[in-house]
Amino acid sequence: MVTFRAHGQQLGFVEGPVDLRDGGVVVTSIDHGWLYHLADDEDEPTRYARTGGGPNGATEGPDGRLYIAQNAGVHPGVFDPTTPVGGVQVVDADREVSWVCQDPIWPNDLCFGPDGLLYVTDPTRTDANGTPVRNDGRLWRISPDDAQGQLLTSLPWYPNGIGFGPEDDAVYVADTGGGRIVRFALDARGLGEHETFARLSHGGPDGFAFDADGNLYVCAIGLGGEPGDVEVFDRSGELVEVLSPGTGDTHYTNILITEDGRVVLTSSKREEILVTNDLDVAPLPLHPFRTPVG
Repeated sequence: MVTFRAHGQQLGFVEGPVDLRDGGVVVTSIDHGWLYHLADDEDEPTRYARTGGGPNGATEGPDGRLYIAQNAGVHPGVFDPTTPVGGVQVVDADREVSWVCQDPIWPNDLCFGPDGLLYVTDPTRTDANGTPVRNDGRLWRISPDDAQGQLLTSLPWYPNGIGFGPEDDAVYVADTGGGRIVRFALDARGLGEHETFARLSHGGPDGFAFDADGNLYVCAIGLGGEPGDVEVFDRSGELVEVLSPGTGDTHYTNILITEDGRVVLTSSKREEILVTNDLDVAPLPLHPFRTPVG
């Protein structure tokens, strides 16, 4: 039996867990406009940096800075006049926040690729009347050095989580409304053919993480109000296990496997961070900290 321990209360709609190289885990809070830090030896998280708007996905860069998918405070965020637009932000060692690129409109998640560039999902969240929509979006590739953004493709579905698996010539994207993980072929020119890599047994995929063996752990949110869970797929995309955190939340939105073998979930509707040591699992190293292939 896997038991998760809750950390924090009233943290807001938490997402984007990052395992910092200098210790601890940072999560974003979309509706608070803050990042929170959970130290390795502490039970309660503390405020780390204020981004304003709606900080969504997060990842660490090679220089230790944090890169944030800033969704501009759209639902479930709260409109913040100090951050009225979306894009990618960066938080430096002094906790100062600045913009990297404002080409994406409502970015959701991001990761580094093997080329040192940021890959960003940018779902359309509302129509012209402000009504929520879930059937449109974009994928971007952004240089953190010169702030140049490249629109890789537009999509007729809602792109959510994004990440690289064991191979470097493909990028994986969560299609939340379609209930699947999509694998895009990738080279220096951009995206190639895509295919459905895995299909969830229920709900919609949000964030995900790969373990060192190439298994894929996907946060399945309860789109119909049912409790969410974590679905585990092997390297061929077959469902092999379902993990139920047991708190009844509909929105376990993001998952992190830390270097010391802990599994961290953001429980967004319950506004808390869940951690377990009960799974014998190691993470697949993320770019830019992965040994290059070949």
